[in-house]
Amino acid sequence: MSKMIENNNKKVINKLAKESFKSNKGRNKFAVISIILTTLLFTAFFTIQISILKSNEYSTMRMIGSTFHGGFGSLTTKEYEKIKDNRLIKEKGIAIQVGLAQNEELAKRQTEIKYGDVRYINNCFAKPIKGNIPQNKNEILIDKITLDELGLPYEINQKINITYNIDENKYKKDFIVSGIYEGDIVSSASVIYLSKDFIESELKDINQEQSKKTYWATGLIDLEVNFSNSFFIENKLEKVLKESGYSVDDIKIGMNHAYVGGRFDNSIESMLGVIGFLGIIMLSGYLIIYNIFYISIVKDIKFYGLLKTIGTTKKQIKKIIIKQALTLCLIGIPIGLILGYSAGAILMPVVMNSMNIEYTKISINPIIFIISILFSLITVLISLYKPLKVASKVSPVEATRYSGVNEKYNKKIKRSSHGARLRNMALSNILKNKKKALVVISSLSISIILLNMVYTIANGFDKDKYLSTMIGTDFTIGDASFYRWRYNANEKNALTQELCNKIEKLKGIKSVDKMYYRELKIPLTDVMSKNLDKKKNKLPEKTLRDVNYIQEDKEISAGYYGVDENIYELFKNYLPKGELDINKFKSGNYIIITECYETGNIVNVGDKVTIPFENGKIKEYEVLAISKQMPLYLYVGYSFTGIIGYIPSEEFKKTTSNDSIMTAMFNVDKKSLNTVKSFLDKEIEKNPSLDYRSKSTYENEFKDMNKSNEIVGYGLSLMVGIIGILNFDNVMITSITSRKKELSMLKSIGMTKDQIRKMLVLEGLYYVFATIGIVITIGLPITYILASRFEKISWMFTYKFTVIPLLLTVPILLLIAILIPVVCFKQVSKNSIVEALREV
Repeated sequence: MSKMIENNNKKVINKLAKESFKSNKGRNKFAVISIILTTLLFTAFFTIQISILKSNEYSTMRMIGSTFHGGFGSLTTKEYEKIKDNRLIKEKGIAIQVGLAQNEELAKRQTEIKYGDVRYINNCFAKPIKGNIPQNKNEILIDKITLDELGLPYEINQKINITYNIDENKYKKDFIVSGIYEGDIVSSASVIYLSKDFIESELKDINQEQSKKTYWATGLIDLEVNFSNSFFIENKLEKVLKESGYSVDDIKIGMNHAYVGGRFDNSIESMLGVIGFLGIIMLSGYLIIYNIFYISIVKDIKFYGLLKTIGTTKKQIKKIIIKQALTLCLIGIPIGLILGYSAGAILMPVVMNSMNIEYTKISINPIIFIISILFSLITVLISLYKPLKVASKVSPVEATRYSGVNEKYNKKIKRSSHGARLRNMALSNILKNKKKALVVISSLSISIILLNMVYTIANGFDKDKYLSTMIGTDFTIGDASFYRWRYNANEKNALTQELCNKIEKLKGIKSVDKMYYRELKIPLTDVMSKNLDKKKNKLPEKTLRDVNYIQEDKEISAGYYGVDENIYELFKNYLPKGELDINKFKSGNYIIITECYETGNIVNVGDKVTIPFENGKIKEYEVLAISKQMPLYLYVGYSFTGIIGYIPSEEFKKTTSNDSIMTAMFNVDKKSLNTVKSFLDKEIEKNPSLDYRSKSTYENEFKDMNKSNEIVGYGLSLMVGIIGILNFDNVMITSITSRKKELSMLKSIGMTKDQIRKMLVLEGLYYVFATIGIVITIGLPITYILASRFEKISWMFTYKFTVIPLLLTVPILLLIAILIPVVCFKQVSKNSIVEALREV
């Protein structure tokens, strides 16, 4: 038997691919639109994700106040010399701590005093915008925020008097402003930078070993470093220590958590979400692109069979199809990239607003476009796998009779006295190609399931849960530092009893309920110490060191609040252990304890806690109940290794002479809301150190956040829905146009146009009914499983069963299922029966 000579002419293959491409204009339109939509989704997704990472990274850097990868804190000169030249360190900057500014005007914002070299200053957002870095002993670099607090202009060479402590000695000196930098309100503190001359002169006698034991570590060196990359920062810091002959027990290390590459252990849920999102896009793109090419190849199968007869190989046929697909990608992917990046840029501020990240940086990283192109190409190539197999494997003889119908489809012929029924004929037509039907139904089902999931999640965010955590009454008012999580219990608060009395007299207010706060050291009981021992093997390094100090000193840090009677009720939903017996609590012999974030619960209901009074007295309080975590408006917003408790206000006032009010909260009649708001606004104008929050503020925040979720979610659902509808349209149009001869034969044996039209409409309706069935039986359970899981991720989410998206989309699908067959049949039925039957 003679072997067929293979045709290996590249020019011929390219020409065939080109001509085949030109002859498939309908397919090309659908394919290009599908590739555009798929690429759009990928690009928008990666634009938003990478922009979030960059924005979050930069925002965190601003809060931390540094762009360095990490650092080594409180080093002696000897330790610094051993570490500074390590081979892993590519860039370094140093700072030497002095202390805190003690000026009364700076009481509301922590202001550190330190020396920093040029690299440190530049990497810590302190590059001068005016003037220069200090060189002389009496020069300083200061930020605009500190100048505002001091009530001074943004001018260099002006004289500023700074009060500060060195080794418990108080100093008050005049300095000259050599430079001014911007400063950042999101950072936890401002910094005044001194010159190297000042450090060498004023701190030359500092005992560094002794200084290590103090909180501010005056005269010690902070070494900040950059490595070759930001991956595994903590490991690199530890490695530097080890190579220098130290360990984390000897020297404090700190990594900059702004760098996402620094740690991978806290983002499993996020990664699963990313993978799931990409999976949905790829599956949606796959379903339509696969279907388009599969239908196209079935339609042109005779063409591929003829190519086989003249010596075209399987490989060459695959090349013809791949070249066409790549041509479509060359058209669709660039358009998708442009539209996707634009969509991402538009949605980015909305997303960032929902995440409460002030700084928005829309990334133009080339990686966005590279990954989007790769994912789009992969989706197209995966979609081509089955169609390529069909086209390359079919033999010339099989090609002449290939229709894409499952040859094993052998439905038993039923005898009927009523003749063939239209509904049975329509169902039979769909089942002839089960794979095609499955692809269409899957595509439509995914879009509706996704829409239902997004709607369920968007509507599951519980406003009442959100508000109950953010605010317990219509208004709260307090020192501005409280709302910035920088409240200092030892400072005199801006909120006075006099102002509370004024508020209480306003129309529509029944009572103004106050909270007080104090921090101190209390005795460590044997029960507390034993409970700490039980937890030691689970504690992180830093907390373990704190616990060891606590047990060594036999006293523990404590913060406790005094609360007015009307606030007691707000505790009820936050007490998993014990019960709120109001009469017992009012007696002044009981305390409610909040579980420590660092160590967990170290006292139980019924245990005793001793609080020393300022006048020398002490009193034991019995633990009445334990809360897991109080809402934001009931605590200062920061935590420490120690005890946090609540006692009645009357009892609190017995423990201390500091009657400074932390916050006051009150409800208002609806008619008086605006009047009260105007009054508070005027009070804050008079005293900027005051601030307030209202329930309406948080309600608007919630609406904005939910709106952001809906825009992004519904945008994705819309894109996937369009892909699903396009798939359905493509199948119906191609099916009807490719069956011209079949439909003409049905007309020739007596079927009317109305009957054929009804049969085609029924085919479309069967697709819709099958989709509804899939959504109800599979989609709703999937939605429940995923949405109820979301309840564990988000504290303000409550799952609510809904079928509203299904009810809204069904009429649209039914309309499309009726319109497309009617329009298509109208086009194909223009020719006469004889002309249609002549077509091969």
